[in-house]
Amino acid sequence: MSNIDDKKWIFAIDPGSDKVGYAVVNLDFTHGDLGIGYLADMHRIFAKYCKDTSNPPMYIVMGDGTKSAVLCKLFNSLELNIDIKLGDEKNTTFMARARYFQENPPKGIWKIIPISMQSPPRPIDDYAALLIGENYLKKSNANEINENK
Repeated sequence: MSNIDDKKWIFAIDPGSDKVGYAVVNLDFTHGDLGIGYLADMHRIFAKYCKDTSNPPMYIVMGDGTKSAVLCKLFNSLELNIDIKLGDEKNTTFMARARYFQENPPKGIWKIIPISMQSPPRPIDDYAALLIGENYLKKSNANEINENK
């Protein structure tokens, strides 16, 4: 697990029917670990990132779409003292594709083929989780600024 310099962070989740994307999102908008697990593995993943650490997340940001209720129930069964916030999933899968290619630009012959004609070589649920977390942080920072006016 890579939480750089013990920064404050959130754990973002993109819940799906079978696969679940997750991301460590630092409050300075850098990110640590990204990953994809099966729904059946989330108990272990929650424990790894939220229980067995000296620097737990400030909160969990769960995408508000498919299977979020199931994952919230699973997380709550672990009895961890971490709040769950719901984040907007709208367009995150589409935007995750662009973010994937931004962080993993095509190499070799693929450089000459337009990105719009390419598909990532793997699922991108982790990048969707990253965007859910970043969007939540942006929205909460904007709300804090408006409340302090």
